[in-house]
Amino acid sequence: MKNIKIYSEAQHLVERIKLKYPGFSGKTASHNDIVKLERELKIKLPEWYIQLYSNVPLIDAEVGVQEYEPDEGYDGVSYMMWGNVDDIIEESTKCEPGASVLKGGYIFAASCSHGSGDPIFIKINSDEPRVYRIYHDDFTKVQLGENLTSLFKNAII
Repeated sequence: MKNIKIYSEAQHLVERIKLKYPGFSGKTASHNDIVKLERELKIKLPEWYIQLYSNVPLIDAEVGVQEYEPDEGYDGVSYMMWGNVDDIIEESTKCEPGASVLKGGYIFAASCSHGSGDPIFIKINSDEPRVYRIYHDDFTKVQLGENLTSLFKNAII
């Protein structure tokens, strides 16, 4: 697998979640789910993405990322919930900003757990996939961490 670091950091993240929340049982995507995803998104997914969603139970995982500088009333951590295949399809094809940014290689990954409505996307057509919050009102992109590997490595549980 080309992006073994992504895969191993994701596995490690799931292990950390399970240590803190022993009842956590995330889900993976089946072969049929991946076929459905490629068909509905009308793209060929990179092998690392297929391996990640097929083998690491990230679906339904809730993790935080240090998105803002902390201040006296807020720790600056934003939490996200990793979506399932149906969420990915819906957010990437039927909702904004997903439908507009899909052609640029951005695929929905997670929703904001705090209810902002500003979803999280992975820019998949890169050797070092990046993760962005894309604001639904003006499609402004804010990069979350250096890349997907570092997001998994530095995720707050």
